[in-house]
Order: sequence, then C-alpha cells, then structure tokens
Amino acid sequence: MFRGIAQSDLWTEIDPVQEGFSGDEKFHVSGPGGECLLRISPADKRERRLREYMAMRALAPLSVNIPRALDFGDCEGGVYTLLSWVEGRPSPEILPGLPARGQRAVGRQAGAILRALHTVPAPLAPDWAEAYGRKMARKVESYRACALHLPELDEFAAYALDSAALLSGRPSTFQHGDYSVANMVLDAAFRLGVIDFDRMDYGDPWEEFSRLPWSVACSPAFSRALLRAYFRGEPPDAFWPLLALYVAVNQISSLPWAIPRGGEQVEILRRQARQVRAWYDGPYGLSRPTWYRQDEADEANHIER
Repeated sequence: MFRGIAQSDLWTEIDPVQEGFSGDEKFHVSGPGGECLLRISPADKRERRLREYMAMRALAPLSVNIPRALDFGDCEGGVYTLLSWVEGRPSPEILPGLPARGQRAVGRQAGAILRALHTVPAPLAPDWAEAYGRKMARKVESYRACALHLPELDEFAAYALDSAALLSGRPSTFQHGDYSVANMVLDAAFRLGVIDFDRMDYGDPWEEFSRLPWSVACSPAFSRALLRAYFRGEPPDAFWPLLALYVAVNQISSLPWAIPRGGEQVEILRRQARQVRAWYDGPYGLSRPTWYRQDEADEANHIER
C-alpha cells in the first residue's frame, strides 16, 4: 500500500486513524521527519485530492495551527497526501469541562484562525448568488424527494428559498468546509489546532458558519467568543439572516446524507434540527439566536481586538 511514498520505509510507527466519513485510509505515521498524517485515497479521487493539496500549500504563510502540506503523489494504494501532524485531543472531549473563561479563550482562538483562513482569496470567483442559488435549489429538491420529512426542515427549506436575495454581492474566499469543534483539537496548553481540510472549497466566508450547530451544542460560550473574535466585535446585522440561511441549507442537506447511514444518524439530525429551531423565539431566522443573546453583557467584555 505504501510503495511509492518517499522514505516510507523509514517510518517507525504507523497507526490507523479511524475518525471520519470520507472512506479514505488515514494513518498517523512517525519517522525521521517527525509525526505526519498520511491519507490514501482511491485513484479516482486524484484530481480532488490534488486540488486540496495545492490549496493547503497556499495556506503555508499563515501563522495558525493547522496541518502543513508536505507531499503528494501516486502510490500502490492509490493517491497519497502527507500532512504535518497537529497535536491534541478532540476539542469536544475537553471544551465542555473548561470553565466559561477557558471556553471563551478557546473560542477566540477559533475565531482568529478562521479570520486568517478567510484572508486567502478564491482563485476564481464565479457569481456567488448564482452558484450557491443552484446548489441550494438542488439540496431543497433532494430533501423534498426524501421519504422522511421533518417540520423543522420544511420550515428551513422555505426560509432558504425565500431568502435567496441575501446571497447577492457576497465575496468568495478559501473555506475550510467543515469548521466546527468536531474538527478541532486542543493540546496540553489548550492551544487550538484546526484539522480535516478535506472538504475545503471557495465561497462566501460566512457560509463557513453553517456548522455552528455542532459548536453551539458543545459550548455556547465558545461559539459566542468565536464570532466576536472573527468579527473583532459584534457581528453586523447583515450576518444573522445569512447565518440562518446557511444553517438551514446545511440542515436540509443532511437528511439525504443521513438516511442511507441508518437510524442513529437520522436521530442525530432530528435532534439537531429541533435545537436549531429553538434558537429563535419567533419565526425562524428573524432574530439573533437565543444562545448568542445569553450573557451578552458579560462576554462583550472579553472581545479580543
């Protein structure tokens, strides 16, 4: 499997990494060059993995704790990507146990890292409203074709379609593609690292917040601090309806993904959809979420400028 990977014969440890849904084989490897993450993908994913690798190389000048692109090529097992290893334990295992002050400190790190990632412009910038509008319509159609419907998702789909005008004029930058606590690690000094860039893309930087439900469920304090650090203050009024749109689209697209994977994944989605709907006292998307309004006066004093 490793034949064709330069210096793979010098690795002293090769441990499988089981997390994730990509279907690729991943390994934590150690050798003379230090610790690395090795991803082996089927040969038919070569174009996609090369695009990701080149995008990761473009992030190299950023002073943030993320994997660094080291090598890429063909091997006996398909196509491989070698990245530097980011040390730490999964943040959902640690974050809820920290005091509120610690959760906010980690959230500020997450906001600063995301802000840095979004300084990298998209190499091509097609009209976002047109491109995302088509994508959104496909996802709504796919949801409506499902045998299972949820009242929350019906409401989310209606809101998304009614709010398409919000997409006009939005910029395009690099996107991590799955920015949530699930793809963050914390080391012994509580330094945050962001991993798993295999869903990277280019588009509206605010679409990145479509995964906020996972972070909010883990730590509202972290999530509030993330937003305030990212915006270097309070998010602008224009952010909130777009957040609701992007979260809505991500929620409805999750059901067609979850159904083939079984009842457990469907139940996770059902529970999350209810939690997202509970963010709003009235009609979906027409106010700031309840989790953000909580403890605002106290946390506003912790904005990192």
